[in-house]
Amino acid sequence: MNILYVLNSGNPGGMEQHVLDLVRGMIDLGNTVYVWCPQGDFMPQFEEAGALVSLKKIGFDVDPKYIVELSRFIKSKNIDLVHSHELKAGVNAMISGKIAGVPVVTHTHTPILEWQIPLVKKRLNTFLYSFFVNHFSAVEIALTESRKRAKIMEGIREFKLKIIPNAVKIDDINLSQETRIKRREEILKKYNIPLDSYVFGFISRISVEKGHKTLVEAYKKVKETLSSRGIVDKTFLFIGGGGDLEAGIKSQIADLGLGQCTLITGRFSAEDKPKFYSSLDSFIFPTLAEGFGIVLIEAMANSLPVICSDLEVLQEVGGSAVRYFETANSDDLAEKMVDMYVRADQYKDLATQGFERVKDLYSMESFVQKYYALYLEVLNR
Repeated sequence: MNILYVLNSGNPGGMEQHVLDLVRGMIDLGNTVYVWCPQGDFMPQFEEAGALVSLKKIGFDVDPKYIVELSRFIKSKNIDLVHSHELKAGVNAMISGKIAGVPVVTHTHTPILEWQIPLVKKRLNTFLYSFFVNHFSAVEIALTESRKRAKIMEGIREFKLKIIPNAVKIDDINLSQETRIKRREEILKKYNIPLDSYVFGFISRISVEKGHKTLVEAYKKVKETLSSRGIVDKTFLFIGGGGDLEAGIKSQIADLGLGQCTLITGRFSAEDKPKFYSSLDSFIFPTLAEGFGIVLIEAMANSLPVICSDLEVLQEVGGSAVRYFETANSDDLAEKMVDMYVRADQYKDLATQGFERVKDLYSMESFVQKYYALYLEVLNR
């Protein structure tokens, strides 16, 4: 099978990781895989995985030049199936697929109604995308039951929707304690973090929907609470990632006087990401909107205790193996971070539960097989 993945981002993020997992899985099953995406830090990973990459960026929401090029590419490479990711790529790919006579699987990872954009634009995007999906998509992916319900509310017909959750490769994460210690020391020394620190961490693209502002506000309150209670404070806040709001979050950190105990790495290499998880004592996920939360299952798979937003989708994914705080409520988050620090030993069972939940529900083998079966089903219609 010749499969083409179309996306309009080449930088690190949950969607891009999702596509990389698909690329690797489909190549392992003997398929030829192509990727259309813009230049970015994440793009080389598609090539390293064995995909044939074309650097293409969508200009207009509906880009005639892009559509002509994509439809010609589909025909010239005998593409059997296109799988697009997010709104712009989806709309342009659906039109191109219709012209080329090839089925298109579509996927907006976070329902559009939850995007952090003006209401008028949100409604326009929702109408546009649901119209195209209902008329031109073979299947629209939803990552969980709640994401499926949200997409139905947006106007997508239920029979168009297929639920396939994200996954992680446990074998790559289930490290020996010795390896974890070495990785932790490497990262803490690299960033001049005291080795005896208790490290709260968050690994994500820095954008408005990820909730970094709430996290920094909460951490300031954590420091104040520990001081007022006379508790020894060895905490450190590690933020792995970069993005559009990086300068604003750095400014917030400076204004709150947290510069000596908070770090933002900026964009980082792929090989550093697993090392980051090994360097953390707990994972904080303050996101405001999410399609699934792949970093949540990555943290759980790394046996980290997790505090995350109480979004319905995250409660579906994390179950009882995660502690939740009221979304965007920095007071509630601070209270739970303090408790996790003070009672760190008592959260080890929670971390173990998280690992077991990921192993049981979110295996990479199941993920790849479900997508492969879906692709065959679409082609056999």
